[in-house]
Amino acid sequence: MWLSGQHKRPAESGEGQTGIVTISGGETAVLLDRERRGLEVYSPAGYFWTPRVGQRVLVIQGRGEIPCVVGARQDGGIPDRVDIRGRSAALSGETVTIEAETAAVQGGEVDLKSEVFVQGMPLREYIAAIVREILAGVG
Repeated sequence: MWLSGQHKRPAESGEGQTGIVTISGGETAVLLDRERRGLEVYSPAGYFWTPRVGQRVLVIQGRGEIPCVVGARQDGGIPDRVDIRGRSAALSGETVTIEAETAAVQGGEVDLKSEVFVQGMPLREYIAAIVREILAGVG
């Protein structure tokens, strides 16, 4: 009986605990003092994230509240930089803006499913203007 009371008890004052995700997706489960299932995942507004199985996450629970996952443990990182890692990333909305002095896209394939503009000009017109300049210089 003494041993059964010695395992880690959940914090009763609303403190956080870290645990390992055991089920990901619709019914997220995390192994804390025991496996907790059906946890909601919270993240900043407009940002959607699903923790992966095996990931260490922070779970908080207020008094009388259902525990919820609020973040994942980060390994290192560079100050003042945001890294997004995953098999895929989606930016969606009425307007999506990326502003930078230098922007780079690296990958095996980039699939653009919209009209693309270069310096305010549709890409087709931009390419046609370059071809006209090249052909005008040949003669």
